[in-house]
Amino acid sequence: MIRVSLKNRLSIGFGLLLLMVVLLWVTGAYFIYNLSNRSAAMLKENYQTVESTKFLIQSLDDLENQQSYNLLSSADSVDDSRYQSNLAVFRKNLEAVKNNITEAGEAEMIRALENHFNRYLAVYADLQNQEITGPGAFRELVAAYTATRNQIVALWTLNMDAISHKNSLLKNTAHGAFVIMSVIGTFCFIISALFFIQYPGYISKPIIQLTQGIKEIANRNYEQRLQFKSHDELGELAQAFNMMAAKLDEYEHSNLSQLLFEKKRIDTIINNMKDAIIGLDNSKHIIFSNAIACKILQMTPGELVGRHAPELAVRNELSRQILKEVCEENHPAKKEFHPIKVEQEGTPGYYTQEILDVVLTKTGEESPVNVGRVIILKNITHFFEQAEAKTNFIATISHELKTPIASLRLNLKLLDDPRIGELNEEQKNIIQALKEETRKMAGITSELLDLAQVETGNIPLNLQPVLPTEIIQYVKNPALNQAREKHISIDFLVDEPLPYLHCDSEKTAWVLLNLVNNAIQYSPENTQIQVEVKAVNQTVRFMVRDSGPGIEEQYLQQIFEKFFRVPGSGPKGTGLGLAISKEFITKQFGDIWVESEPGQGSRFYFSMPVYKTPF
Repeated sequence: MIRVSLKNRLSIGFGLLLLMVVLLWVTGAYFIYNLSNRSAAMLKENYQTVESTKFLIQSLDDLENQQSYNLLSSADSVDDSRYQSNLAVFRKNLEAVKNNITEAGEAEMIRALENHFNRYLAVYADLQNQEITGPGAFRELVAAYTATRNQIVALWTLNMDAISHKNSLLKNTAHGAFVIMSVIGTFCFIISALFFIQYPGYISKPIIQLTQGIKEIANRNYEQRLQFKSHDELGELAQAFNMMAAKLDEYEHSNLSQLLFEKKRIDTIINNMKDAIIGLDNSKHIIFSNAIACKILQMTPGELVGRHAPELAVRNELSRQILKEVCEENHPAKKEFHPIKVEQEGTPGYYTQEILDVVLTKTGEESPVNVGRVIILKNITHFFEQAEAKTNFIATISHELKTPIASLRLNLKLLDDPRIGELNEEQKNIIQALKEETRKMAGITSELLDLAQVETGNIPLNLQPVLPTEIIQYVKNPALNQAREKHISIDFLVDEPLPYLHCDSEKTAWVLLNLVNNAIQYSPENTQIQVEVKAVNQTVRFMVRDSGPGIEEQYLQQIFEKFFRVPGSGPKGTGLGLAISKEFITKQFGDIWVESEPGQGSRFYFSMPVYKTPF
């Protein structure tokens, strides 16, 4: 059997319908155009002459009445203007019929009419001049008038007969057009009716069967098959559907054990992760939890899985801290970092919480939907222990160094005393260098104590008027020395003049130096770092621009949290530097923030209030 595709069948069917529409359109347009032209010609060619003959008769009668009145009245009462007006009307319409000759013999009739009319006027002129007298003269005038009028009536009759004849032709043409259009319309109606009856069923029946089959497949009835036969795309669709159903049936029966095995393997991976993981569905029911999460919540997997999170959140304070945010309707806004403290066997542990939305696009749909959330509790106890050990170490070292440094300064002062003995110039220079280094060691010890106090929450501030240039000078040399190792250039762009700041110069300089050191650390070699200082409103804004890899938007709010490090940034630092910087700046009523895009570097800003002179 010859295979005719569905596309070709539809093309043939709709092409035939298009052809019939075009045929009806062309035929109807032809007959309408023909009838319109004939009607217009009839109106133009004959009707105008008929109208003109009507005015000829009317004006001729008026002339005849006026002539009779003029001939029988005295000369003083003759109204010649009305006579001339009627005469002009007659000649105007006579000229119109002369210019619209359309029928055979019409020209001769118009010439005869013109002759009779001229004869009629000549007889009237002779009567006026009294060249013709007696009753015979009036008979001659009446005869000329009658001949003229009869000739006008003959012209009118000729055109009326032509209109009647053309009207008959129009009727015959219209009747023929009606017959032809009826035949064509009947033919098109029969073809369209057959197409309307046959094609919808031919196309819709397989589609209905296919829809029912798809519903059965969706209900996991993989034994469903389509039975219709067709030698076109619909037949190929049925074969493809039956093959798909067979494959699904085979897959359903052969891979169920494999799916169960994969599920167990995923459960094993989750249970062996070092972070606590809790999964919830979109109705806030817990669907899985690993061993660490169960241990933290002090519940068995059987007691935890299947529970409704809002009900579990009121169990105790720890459950409330862990589950409170996922119980909210909307995703909780980013908040300042607060670790969750968990007591396990008398030992405190600290965890940070991260909530992930699980979003997927279901089969057959376009828009993604939220199908649940996952809570991840990361153990940061190690960082807390490191921070505490470091704080204790710094505090201890700083305290222990204060005594020997004080002793060094005292001994150097004694050595410099002339009562001990005179020193040569070289010895004096050595003593002076030792004093400078001792002073630096005292400053470093003081800074270490300040850092320890920051981490314990006690920050002593020495707020006073400070020029921004002093902060830049404090940072410039150590920053350039560190940048030189990576062949990085630093541009300091400082607007002049700048107002005084109301700040602690040492802590503000420490923040700026920390930002510059971070920029050097994350920028590639042979790049450039820009430090910009300018006055903005009632503040002075510091900006450090690097050439590093940049930070994704989702991490910009977390960058100043303690122990937070951008994923993939490497094992650099403990995540405390920016947190300490934030503490320094905010305690001085300033503000600190960051702007960044992946691959475009980062711009760290902080602004400090301008010093206001008291009245």
